[in-house]
Amino acid sequence: MCGIAGLALRKPDSVLRDKFIRLSLEHLALRGPDAHGHETYRPLPDVAVDLIHTRLSIIDLAGGAQPMADAQGAIVFNGEIYNFREQRDPAFSYRTTSDTEVLLHALGAGGLPALNRMEGMFAFGYLDQTGKRLVIARDEFGIKPVYFYKDDERFAFASTLPPLMALSKKEINPDSLVEYYTSRGMRSSHTIFKDVIEVAPGYAFVLDLETWTLESLKWVEPRRLDPVRGTETELLDQLEHILDASVKRHLISDVPVAALLSGGIDSSLMTAFAARHTNHLAAFTIGFRDKTYDESQHAAAVAQRYGLRHHVMYCEDDEFIGLIADWPLIMDDAVANPSTVLLYALSRFAREAGYKVLLAGEGADEFFGGYHQQWRFAMARKLNPAARHFPVIAQGLEKLAPHRTRLVHAARLATGDCAFHGTSMIVEPWLAPELFAVPVGEAPFAKSLSEALLLDQGYRLPDDMLTAADRATMHASVEARVPFVTRTVANFAAGLEDRHLINGFSQKVILKKLARRHIPASCIDRRKVGFDLPLSRWFRTSLKERLLDALANTWQRDYFRPGALDKMIDWHLSGRTNIPDKLWAFYLLEHNVRALRAIA
Repeated sequence: MCGIAGLALRKPDSVLRDKFIRLSLEHLALRGPDAHGHETYRPLPDVAVDLIHTRLSIIDLAGGAQPMADAQGAIVFNGEIYNFREQRDPAFSYRTTSDTEVLLHALGAGGLPALNRMEGMFAFGYLDQTGKRLVIARDEFGIKPVYFYKDDERFAFASTLPPLMALSKKEINPDSLVEYYTSRGMRSSHTIFKDVIEVAPGYAFVLDLETWTLESLKWVEPRRLDPVRGTETELLDQLEHILDASVKRHLISDVPVAALLSGGIDSSLMTAFAARHTNHLAAFTIGFRDKTYDESQHAAAVAQRYGLRHHVMYCEDDEFIGLIADWPLIMDDAVANPSTVLLYALSRFAREAGYKVLLAGEGADEFFGGYHQQWRFAMARKLNPAARHFPVIAQGLEKLAPHRTRLVHAARLATGDCAFHGTSMIVEPWLAPELFAVPVGEAPFAKSLSEALLLDQGYRLPDDMLTAADRATMHASVEARVPFVTRTVANFAAGLEDRHLINGFSQKVILKKLARRHIPASCIDRRKVGFDLPLSRWFRTSLKERLLDALANTWQRDYFRPGALDKMIDWHLSGRTNIPDKLWAFYLLEHNVRALRAIA
């Protein structure tokens, strides 16, 4: 796991080059604190390409230094290829035992189609010396990020946004802004600035260094969504085999691996499988003195069952608030998920305990139907045939209690056009036109449960959960691995009938049944909590002044209708409703843009 960056210039520009290299090494240092490398290549007489790498050493500690080059090209690579040993070419003599060299050779021999054989997470920049091309690519689920900038003379890419601030004009993209307010993050390939692009999951961009033309290619082969059928026992056995094999692959490492253990179903099941394959597994949990939010006792039950070294970090109000000052630049591609701050704190705790690699349970909810919003949509679909004859219910709620935005949305689903707009929704579709002074286009939506899950897999997973997890862990110099996010798991879940996912009042039906084989019932038969935070209270107390100061003269007001922002702040501070998710989105983005624009 690493930080990567690159700069291609058609004309010499030593000032820009020095600035970009400095920003890259500075802002990617925590992604790769163990070593850094920089090489300059001249694929053409008038074109210079700089490749920059900061390394978090995990596989082949002695031999995996980057940039890495061979006769065909050179690469800077962020991520892990878990099946790299199986992908080694028996006819080729490798110099190292790293996955980087396996990827480098595969690209030189087979091009982008070779990526379909790789199981793992990755983003890379590859200089094809033979073809005179510079290629950047991202894994099919978007676990690892990469961004770029291009104009007529310059092309740059990086793992994060700060290095690209050396080139960007930093003009707000209104389309990205609306996506952020409605979906908690910008959708690939948008970022907050017009001229900075994120590579979408499963895509590559190829820059022809001779013609300076840029081509977008979808390298990933289409997923096969075949039906998965069998008796309950057969399905459970099949899922157990798939998850166990995935977790085992994700344990490949030359440094110790630990698990992020919340005590919920996903992390507990993942930890149970990991404990099968290593005798030295540790688990890390975040705890709260406020028992409303604390799950540490459930995590402790799992750790005790499997004999794990269990580390619990208790988080207090002042500890969270102390992290806020630096957070907007850490979360440079803004995702308005406040719980990610806790993931960052826990990752630092794990790193201080000597761990560089953490297993995480992201992806299970997207694939197996674990979110409350997905369940509400499933219920609304059942109610809709009868309830849609009474649209007056939603109309009345909107008139009498517009501040109850979630309740109005639920009523509109049940009585009107029953469409799912994603689990990450912050500003509801009915409310958006009333708030924003910029055009609000039609956002992606789903009409069936299977479509709803695919929608969350396509947007929430890469643009929210995985982006946030990448920043929170990598800024702590820790690699997060996500065993639920693999093609095998995704294909199995997509082939299941709806009743194995959401059935009546039950969610993640098949995953819960599998969990009963391995984890205490107390971890299964309880309300889903996750990394929830008491933000509603904090915005009325310890964070109130920071919120008001940040939004008093914010640039965001240019994109809202007059009075709209103040109305929402008042709704929350007066206690009429709880909308901390909306306030956090406004607060984070304000400081995020300030921090990016200040980079010089």
